[in-house]
Amino acid sequence: MNIIKNSNIAIAFLIEIFAIFVLGYWGFTLQSNKIIRVIVGLLAPILMIVIWSIWCAPSSSYRLEGLWLVALKCLLFGIIVCCLLSMKQPSAAIGFGTIVTINLILSSYFGTL
Repeated sequence: MNIIKNSNIAIAFLIEIFAIFVLGYWGFTLQSNKIIRVIVGLLAPILMIVIWSIWCAPSSSYRLEGLWLVALKCLLFGIIVCCLLSMKQPSAAIGFGTIVTINLILSSYFGTL
């Protein structure tokens, strides 16, 4: 059981890294002028990192608890699914959403949310 718990924690970390990457890639590939693409491509991942470090990081003094934490994670990862869909990557969006759902369920079960 420890292997599943530790694997789930590692997968949670990979999900977070993937989400940051997707936000940056999405921003840099927007159908807009170059300045907007650069600004969004840099600021979207930075905003995710800031939000995550304040309200979702385990060591944060302002970390949300319970349903509020789950709601924020669902919102942030839902935005990633929308970004993937807007980039015409429905398979990636479905796969990512499925992995996130399983990860959140397991995290709740193991108390590592």
